[in-house]
This record gives sequence, C-alpha cells and structure tokens, in this order.
Amino acid sequence: MFYKIKPLDTLFFRDGRPFSMGAETWANPVFPPYPSTVYGAIRTWLIFEWGNLEKFKKGELKEDLGTLENKGSLKIKGPLLALEDTLYFPVPKDLLKEKGKKDENLYDIDLINKPEIFISDYNLAKCLVNKSDIELEEADELLDTNSLKDYLEGKEITNYTEKDELFTKELKTGIKRSRKTLSSEEGYLYRIPMIRLDKKASLYIEIEGINNYPEKGLIQLGGEGKTAQIEKIQNSLLESLQNINFKFENRRFKIYFATPAIFKKGWLPDWIDESSFEGEFNGIKLKLIACAIGKFVLIGGWDLARKKPKPMYKAVPAGSVYYFEILDNSTPDKNKIKDAFHLKNISDIYSEEGFGLSLVGEVKL
Repeated sequence: MFYKIKPLDTLFFRDGRPFSMGAETWANPVFPPYPSTVYGAIRTWLIFEWGNLEKFKKGELKEDLGTLENKGSLKIKGPLLALEDTLYFPVPKDLLKEKGKKDENLYDIDLINKPEIFISDYNLAKCLVNKSDIELEEADELLDTNSLKDYLEGKEITNYTEKDELFTKELKTGIKRSRKTLSSEEGYLYRIPMIRLDKKASLYIEIEGINNYPEKGLIQLGGEGKTAQIEKIQNSLLESLQNINFKFENRRFKIYFATPAIFKKGWLPDWIDESSFEGEFNGIKLKLIACAIGKFVLIGGWDLARKKPKPMYKAVPAGSVYYFEILDNSTPDKNKIKDAFHLKNISDIYSEEGFGLSLVGEVKL
C-alpha cells in the first residue's frame, strides 16, 4: 500500500555520530531520513493504532508487528522524497558535475579496464575515471523520476534538481538548562539544522506485509518527536519506473541504490566473494566489475521497547552504483534480473526496514 508523510512542523534528523551538548556544538543533518527511522515511526504508529505497548510486549500483535525479538511481517520501501506526485532521488555516484560551478550539467564517468599502474586492495576488473578535461566533483543534488528513468535506460542526463526546491534548512540554536534552577548552563550551547519541507513536498513510502492498512493517522518523526501526518494514496509513485527498457547487449548491468544499504562485508554484498568478486543471487551468476560509492554513513537508532541504543552499522549511502557482468553464457534473462533486483530491497541487514532499495540500469558501451 502507498502512503505519503507530510510533516506538520520542521523536522530534525541526524546521522549516527555521537552528539551531546557540551561535547559537540553542531549535529550532522540527514535528509531524507534513514529508512530505520521511518520504519520505527510506522511500527510505533501501528502498535498504538491496533492496541498499546503492553499488548505488543505480550505478543498480541505479533502476526503483523512481531515481538521484541521478531519484527513480524511489516516491510517498507523508502522513504523517498516527493514533490506533488513526482519522486526525487539522489544523483547516482557515477554522474558528476563540474567542480565549483552551479550549472545543471551532469557528466558520465567512463568505465575502463583497470590500468596496471593502478594499485588497490580491491582488485576489480574495471574502474570508473573522468577522461575529460573538465574537473568534476560529486553531485549532491536530485534527479526526478523521468530523469532517473532516462539514466537507467542509458540515456544522457543533462540536468538535476536543487534540494532547496523541495526543502530548506533552518538553524536552531539552543542551550542546556538546569532542571533544578531552569537557568542556562555554561558551555552547553548547540546548533541543530531543522528541515522545512515545501508545502507541496512529502515523504513517500510503500508498506507491505500487514493485514489492515489504516487510511491515515499521526506519527512522531525525528528528533524532538515532531508530528507528521501519514495518509494512504491510491497509486504507486514508483510505477513509472517498473517498465525500464533493459537491453543488456554487453552482458552488463548496474544497480543503483535509492536508499542506503547495509552489507555484512562493509561495502561488499554478502553473496559476493571477496577474492574473485563473483557470486550468485537468486540463481543469477554475476561478477562485480566496478562501483561508485560514497563515504559510508552510520546507521544506529534507539530501541523504544528495550530503551537502549540499537547496534551501529556502516552503510553504503544512497546514490551508490554497482556494475555487474553476467557470467552465465546463455542469453541474459531480462525478466529474471528484473525480478531479482529491480525495485527490491537487497540490503544484507534490515532489508525489511527499507534499506537497499535497488533499481537496475544499463551500462553504456
């Protein structure tokens, strides 16, 4: 089922790095929020929609929402940014922009055989390099649904969308106060960046695996427990990305991650061998030949039921791209590859929470 989440106020999300007044003065913002944040908010909403925390702890809601030890059947895809009915995605890491310039041009980086002069602990067969004379840098902007579809079909992408068209940051300055005297305490000044969405913007998710889908409700989201409205919508905003024109003429394809992915081997999926970079996924024999990934992000959180921090993981950031070669000598089955990877959560850890939402794309000749 398909839902939109619209905040009723500014929101605050930060990464997993420690932040405490007095030790740090600046919190690192994250937006859109990590899937675990939204999954936890939805699970909490459904617990109180169908009962209460005591019923949950006793296992009375376990069929859909699980128990303290088991998450049940609830699954989500997302969250993704939406402006009205158009989704927006992080620019893929293999598309770069000209360094120091604020134009709307994006440039492909080239997939080449790795030169012998390149020495690395990661002995991938190919590498991605900038062969042009233009100095390029990572693009921290967004692609709308149509542009992402063109990218996945191997077409040229020439422009992107600035994030401030969907949301802006507002700095909030505060200081810790004594609980006894209510006076401010010296050395405890802090600043946090609050996110204000455009009136037409929202977060989009898809919920799966439960028996009863509420029409709408209120959830608490992010730091300070701000309120947001969640409401069912009729159509999937991902539907236009279902029918990608895949050719696989060179027996290669790429996987683009729309949400962060947590792999047991760090940056490497668990089903890929660390020495040969070969592996098998749902019966498809593949070899990882190159990748464009950003700096890892820290995924943690707070366990509301147990009242303690969740385990901390290093995750591959959204926008990362992995290039694969099909090893089977038979003609590539496009439908089999699509069924295995396209619009599926393939994170090794927390896939049910929305991590590792992948889309399949063409690799240009």
